[in-house]
Amino acid sequence: MKLAELLYACFNCTGAASTCRNLSAVDLDWEGLIRTAADELILPALYVRLHELGIASQLPAEVVDFLCAVEELNLERNQAIFAELGTVTALLNEVGIEPVLLKGAAYYATGVYANPGTRFLRDVDLLISERQLPAAIEVLKHNGFDWDRHDRLGLFRHHHPPLRRSGSVTFELHHSLGMGICKSLLPASEIIDQSVSLEFAGTRVRVPSPEHLMVHLIMHSQIQHPYSERIWPPLRAMHDLVLLRRRFDGEMDWNRIERRFRSAGQSGVLDMHLLQVRETLGVKTPFPIRLSGLRSLRWSRRKLLRRLPALRFLDPVYMSSTVIGKRLLLLRNALSIPGGWREITRQMFTPRIYKRLITDAIAGRGR
Repeated sequence: MKLAELLYACFNCTGAASTCRNLSAVDLDWEGLIRTAADELILPALYVRLHELGIASQLPAEVVDFLCAVEELNLERNQAIFAELGTVTALLNEVGIEPVLLKGAAYYATGVYANPGTRFLRDVDLLISERQLPAAIEVLKHNGFDWDRHDRLGLFRHHHPPLRRSGSVTFELHHSLGMGICKSLLPASEIIDQSVSLEFAGTRVRVPSPEHLMVHLIMHSQIQHPYSERIWPPLRAMHDLVLLRRRFDGEMDWNRIERRFRSAGQSGVLDMHLLQVRETLGVKTPFPIRLSGLRSLRWSRRKLLRRLPALRFLDPVYMSSTVIGKRLLLLRNALSIPGGWREITRQMFTPRIYKRLITDAIAGRGR
């Protein structure tokens, strides 16, 4: 069994315990498995998961100690992030803004992850209305937060260039949930209007509705980041979906979610992702998915690329969406803003933009 498949088996919701008991019975490449878990953004959760399966005591002591240390260090890191989040949201509260927590921070605030050290947080995403965004940026800059001015195209994205201060985690202030189809699939104004206010990190924040949390998770995984129809979503994103369904069981209207994707012409994206989660983690799809005609071919293509990743170089749809698609959206955004064409012209003579194109084409799996 490949390391990735063994890792998936550990988080599988059906039959994981019997499969993972083999961890102690084989000469396993633990270093490779740990690297794979880190690549899949799931390493801090592995220690807790092995204990849930009741097999941690059967594994090499040095492996268990290492995973325990990773989980503890991630807990310390998350606590520092929550403290900094409290500082940021307190500053925003002072100017009358209750930011909407997105993704990982929202999962912690709503109890999707009960253990605060289990999920790795790369940064903190906050949604703020366009009307309030200038005031939010001003108060944070006045209190020591600044943005990396080397990213000249950052001003044309769906969020302000990431803000941070020395020793701080990065904060992204979003005014939209993405470019292109993302704006109509899940409008920022709708999330804000239907969000719920609560106390988190000692301040007032807002969290999206369960339905919006789910739509954003799937949309971000499959459309927004890093390319259309992401074929290799990290295990963490699929595990998020399982826990989100479990936390809000009975509170989500999947018929509404399915209609939302269908109205935006993205029902295939939704179906492919749900089928991928079912195949990887053994979770039933929330509604029946019929595979016929083009939908069946699409699913077969996805499975083939997952099994033989090198074929991505021969797939024009995959390569164009990986290398070109998102950049065209950014170009359109830039050209719609007065003076944006000047920055685009300058970027054409910047070597690193071409290095990034080559990197995206070669790496291609968008981890």
